[in-house]
Amino acid sequence: MTRTNKKIAVVCSGWHFCFGFYSRFQTQKIPKGWSLELFCVSHRDPEYAIKEKANDVFDDSYRGKLDKILYKKVLNREEIEAYGWKYKEYPNTIGDWGNSNQWLEENDYNDYSLLLFTHDDNLIIQDSLFFDIIKDGNFKKWDILTNSPGMPMNWIRGSFEFFKPSVIKRLGGAFDLSEVSLTREGKFNASNETTELLDWNNTVNPLMRFIEKEKLSIGYLSPAYRVSAYVLEGERGYISKTHGANTVYEEKGLKYLRDNKII
Repeated sequence: MTRTNKKIAVVCSGWHFCFGFYSRFQTQKIPKGWSLELFCVSHRDPEYAIKEKANDVFDDSYRGKLDKILYKKVLNREEIEAYGWKYKEYPNTIGDWGNSNQWLEENDYNDYSLLLFTHDDNLIIQDSLFFDIIKDGNFKKWDILTNSPGMPMNWIRGSFEFFKPSVIKRLGGAFDLSEVSLTREGKFNASNETTELLDWNNTVNPLMRFIEKEKLSIGYLSPAYRVSAYVLEGERGYISKTHGANTVYEEKGLKYLRDNKII
């Protein structure tokens, strides 16, 4: 299908409402003939996050400084919309691709040439994210582009992925969430426990089986867990949080950013 104007849908899971995420899309360089549409699929009013994070104190470590940038401010709904986002609240059922399914129920993915499903605790560190991805000759080679490898290695993490609409079509227009039992409908608090939402990681299992079955091509912006030269993925809201088994892989990526003065 030929489009005179190719659109990218950015669909984020609204929970943390970080300045370092929402504000960074207005300044993105977009190739000629392309445009962005921004959607926030929120699972709680931002006022909950504002109160929850009011007493956050970040240390002077490298990760702490990155969290200070990410949380320069926690945005309210009006500020989010002022940055160009279409904001809507949905029941807090399953996070991650549960948010994506809620958006897919009300929007036609065929209207877009590319879809980005992302968390909102990701620090965007380059304004050439979309420009570089689209201009890269590899754009036509991959079906899904993820910011970084997940765990197990090369599994999709579900934090920041570009999907071509052809993949969504082959998925039947929605992500398979049948292996997830945890729902948090009616709950708007966050826990400091990194294991609290582990069941939501099971959203990845059916997708990875589908990728293997369909022999889909996955691209990676970086070989480092959670870290690329474009995006730093939060762990339950913060760059400073980490699972012990993954920390060494994250640190390799962070060292690269420091050594090359990227941020």
